[in-house]
Amino acid sequence: MSKPKGKTESRDLPIEDPQVLQDALQGLFDGEIEFPIKVEGTSTLPYSSRIQSLHAPEGYFILKLVRPLPHELLGGAIFRMLFAVEDQRLEGLIQYASREAYLQYRFQLPTELFHADRRRHKRFPFRPRENAYVIAQDGGIPGLGVAGPLVNIGMGGFALRVDRVLKLDDGMRVPVNTALFDRGKGFAQVRVQELPKLHLLEARGITTHTLQRGTEVILGMNFVGLMGEEESALAQALDLRDRMGKGGQTPRGEGAPAKTLGGPRGGAPESEDLEEETAAATGLTPSLEPSLLLRLQRRTARVLVVMADGPQRQGLLALLREHGYHRLEALDELAQVKSRCAADPQAPLPRLLLADLALADTGDAEPLAAVRIIEHQVAEAGPLPTVILCETVDPTLFLDQASATRFLPYDFTDAAPWIGTLDALLEQR
Repeated sequence: MSKPKGKTESRDLPIEDPQVLQDALQGLFDGEIEFPIKVEGTSTLPYSSRIQSLHAPEGYFILKLVRPLPHELLGGAIFRMLFAVEDQRLEGLIQYASREAYLQYRFQLPTELFHADRRRHKRFPFRPRENAYVIAQDGGIPGLGVAGPLVNIGMGGFALRVDRVLKLDDGMRVPVNTALFDRGKGFAQVRVQELPKLHLLEARGITTHTLQRGTEVILGMNFVGLMGEEESALAQALDLRDRMGKGGQTPRGEGAPAKTLGGPRGGAPESEDLEEETAAATGLTPSLEPSLLLRLQRRTARVLVVMADGPQRQGLLALLREHGYHRLEALDELAQVKSRCAADPQAPLPRLLLADLALADTGDAEPLAAVRIIEHQVAEAGPLPTVILCETVDPTLFLDQASATRFLPYDFTDAAPWIGTLDALLEQR
């Protein structure tokens, strides 16, 4: 795209060069990029649109919208369009002319463009190989969760590439579309994973923009209420990222496997990160020397292990016995949990339940769908603190995570943090 020369950083100075305008609109058309348009001077929700056809010599274009304009809308209504091309965010006014076909409308081309408000904070880009990842949910059940690699981040907010959108109630996928993310949409929980020296940042967010780049959807958010320890930790992580860039150092994960628990590419988690995740989730640090009380809790706790019989289950049972868990009951199927708990109404419920994610048998569905199945079946037996075992701890498993649910990999080579997760659940009861 041709870039305007000279005084173009100010929002108040228009870009009137016809070639710049044509290049900007041609970029939107060629890239099939979706962008919002909104009736100027109103508080109505924006309409997601893309250019269906461009008629620059005649001074108009046809926009295809995802929802219809009001039938009573009169020709001449002014709309504001906001879009991004390359590294520029631009906006301009367009005039509604007429309806052309279903969801297709003719607008007069903008005669000038303005640079949209500049960000107050510097953004730092992240490459996919750096393994920084984001999950966010717009509320509790029912609701939506989104997940994808971090694109960039600053003190004010961040952007991610939306790889998956999941329904929180059943874990099923929703097709990724910019129409899902209206500007101003709130996200009650945001988790940014694997920033430099910052394993996990938790915050709230609000949608600022979406951008369609071919088949990819980029979602931008501002942080809401980021303060105190979180703000300080993010500032330190970004400062380190800045020094890495200036000094030519390789950020963690660039050219080497990243240490991550449940990162987007899987793999066995490093013990250091599993210990951090345990501490973050429980507020407790695993101890190699359990106290007398903890040893007593382990010995007396009734524990159900739900996993198909085989070497893996035998190894798990041996690990538990080695660390003092002796009241172990092995089951082959999730359906047996309810009957086992109801067999003796006078007996206390199990203190812990370890369940293999593979038993949910959801085929190619998202791992979160299997978690919801397990949670439903376990709930029929009673309130049981549950540890779900899986090959890889996928980040989306933490969407709407229950307070008494934890996730652990099959690999328990480093036993201290692994057993520490079970101990922490015991001490919560």
